Amino acid sequence: MRRSTPKKILRIPWGPLGGLALALGCAPIDVNSQVSVRPREAAPQQFGAEQLDEREFVAEYVQLGPRLLIELREHQSCVDVRHVPVMRVEEIRRTNRGFVAWDFALGTATGAFAALAFARPRMFSDRLVDGQGRVVYDTTSGYIVGSVFAVISAGLFAAGIVDALRSRDTVRYAEAWQVELGPAHACAGAESGGAPVGERSLRLIVAGELELEGRTDEQGRARFELSSWDGEVPASGSIPAILEIMRPDGLDIESKVLALSLHVPFDDMTDAHTGLADTRRESLAAAPDPGPVEGPAPAEPEQQP
Repeated sequence: MRRSTPKKILRIPWGPLGGLALALGCAPIDVNSQVSVRPREAAPQQFGAEQLDEREFVAEYVQLGPRLLIELREHQSCVDVRHVPVMRVEEIRRTNRGFVAWDFALGTATGAFAALAFARPRMFSDRLVDGQGRVVYDTTSGYIVGSVFAVISAGLFAAGIVDALRSRDTVRYAEAWQVELGPAHACAGAESGGAPVGERSLRLIVAGELELEGRTDEQGRARFELSSWDGEVPASGSIPAILEIMRPDGLDIESKVLALSLHVPFDDMTDAHTGLADTRRESLAAAPDPGPVEGPAPAEPEQQP
C-alpha cells in the first residue's frame, strides 16, 4: 500500500512580479537640455536687405479756433542684419531616479533564488512516502520554480541594461548662424524730411474727455473740427491732446503716439496756434535719468606754474 503526504503548494505572485519587471523596464527618464553657442571659423555673411527697426512720426499742426489742421510724416530707421557662423551645442542630461540600480538589485536577488532552486530542488518539491516508509521527491516543481525565477532575473537584467542605455548623456553639435544687428540708420531710399503718412485713420483724444476721428489724405494731411470746450480753462490756456495713428492694416494703433498742446477756449481764439509733435523728442524726454555714477571723484587738474 502506498501512502502520500499532503502536497505543499507553492504560490508565486506572477502578476506583481511581472508588473514590477515591466515597470522597471520602462523606467521614467528625466531629461534636461542646455544649449550653448560657440564661435565657428567662417566668414560672416549677409542675407537679404536691411531690416526695418523703428517708425517715428512727426506732426506739424495749426489750430485756428475750433479747426485743427495736421500734416503727418513718418521717419523709418533700418538696421543691417549680419549672420555670424556659430556652432550650436546642445547638452542633454538624463537621470533615471535610481531605477537602474533597482533593476540590477532585483535581478541579482531573483537570480540567486533561481540558483537556490536549481541547487536544492527538494526544497520546492513534493515529498511522497510509499508503503515501506521510503521517501521519494518529485523535483519537477523545483526546477520549474528555478526556471521561472531565472527568466525573471534575465528580464530584470535586460531592463536594467536598456534603462542604462536610455539614461546616457548625449551632446549634439549643429552648424548655425547667429543674427547680429548693426547700428540704426535711415532706410535706403527714404526721404530726408520723412514720407507722408497717407490714407491712415487717426484718433484725437483731447484732455481725456473729447475724442475725434479723422483720416489723412495722400499728402498726410488731416483736419479736425473741435467742439466747444466746457471744461475748466487752465492758467496756461492750453490743454494736452494725444494723436493715435492706426496701422496700415487698420487692426491696431501704432506703438507710439503724438502729444499735442491745444489752446482753449476754442471759440475765443484770435490768432493761429502752431506746434510740432515729434515722437523722437518725446522718447528722449520720457527716458529715465540714469542717476549719479558711483565711483571715485575725478582728480582736479594740476595748475601749471
